[in-house]
Amino acid sequence: MSTKKSNTIQIFSIIILLSLISLEIVNILNLLGEKLFLRELLTGGDYLRPGPAVSSQDVIIFVIIIILSLNLFFSGKVKTTVIPEQVAVKLVQKAKVAEKKAAEAEKKIAKAEKKVAKAEKKAAEAEKKAEEIEEELDFDDFDDFDDFDDFDEQEAEEEPAEEPAEEPGKNSSKSQSEDIELDSLLEQASESEDVSTRANRLMAQGNLAGALDVWKKATINNGDVSEYWRGLAQVLDLMGESEKSKIAKEHADRLDSKLIAEKTGRKMEDILADLLDDGILNFSAGSDSISTDTQTSVGFDNEDLTLIPGIGNVSAKRLKMKGISTIEQVSKMNDSEIMEIINSKKLDSWSDMAKKILENDK
Repeated sequence: MSTKKSNTIQIFSIIILLSLISLEIVNILNLLGEKLFLRELLTGGDYLRPGPAVSSQDVIIFVIIIILSLNLFFSGKVKTTVIPEQVAVKLVQKAKVAEKKAAEAEKKIAKAEKKVAKAEKKAAEAEKKAEEIEEELDFDDFDDFDDFDDFDEQEAEEEPAEEPAEEPGKNSSKSQSEDIELDSLLEQASESEDVSTRANRLMAQGNLAGALDVWKKATINNGDVSEYWRGLAQVLDLMGESEKSKIAKEHADRLDSKLIAEKTGRKMEDILADLLDDGILNFSAGSDSISTDTQTSVGFDNEDLTLIPGIGNVSAKRLKMKGISTIEQVSKMNDSEIMEIINSKKLDSWSDMAKKILENDK
């Protein structure tokens, strides 16, 4: 109620103030031709008449204007709102809680970023390990020769025996029978594949037992092929059977020595002596070298980069992608360049080995 009353007084005061100011403006500017006197206007007298420049009415009106102006000025001041101390404390506490929550949110974001970084690091490490495994399974078909001892005829006894196939149960379902037939067909299709290709594919997949079985069957069916014995030795070596691997390698070397002896007419002892000298199996040594026709029959493919020790199928593909497709090109390169291209972990003498292969073919 007091607020409404105060507003009414202020409005009434403003109306009076404006009216008095208007009256003084009329009298000062003499807009009516003569001065207007309020007392005569209210009593019915001669309210329009000439008068002095500043009459008693003007003085009274000026005083009233000043009083009303001062009253309106002081009553219109804005009052400052004072916030209670308890409310101020609560507001401060709420601001601190908000700041704390913001800080916790920033910490959570930082932890999330760290987790993302760790996940990316683990993914990079997994990718690197996959490349390393691929390199480890990058097998070579060209082996260096060890010193030769007599071939141990007990190799067959040392080789792990094949596990007997499980007989299907009498009450096998139709789906199981179909799976067996499908496996049989797939096995026949695999056997039609080249022995070396099939074995290398299994090794690349990490199936060393399967590759071992392929080479065993190949040596049983055709035991006079040194390549099969070398493949068997390679798988045994990867499986940690170093002694068995050595026996298989020695047998392969003897088969190759026997072939050289048959082609050249040389004695086995002489051939083995030459092999011990340079470590390379070849068909020529001095006066008893073989004919040109024989050399052609045992020649090598200059574009088969896997003949170089330490260069497997994956490394050969990487070299060919860089335009290096022959052994002769490798022989003219620096080993550091080859190491960078094939992404090898250690430096090897690939160039010298390529040169040695080329020399042996001459």
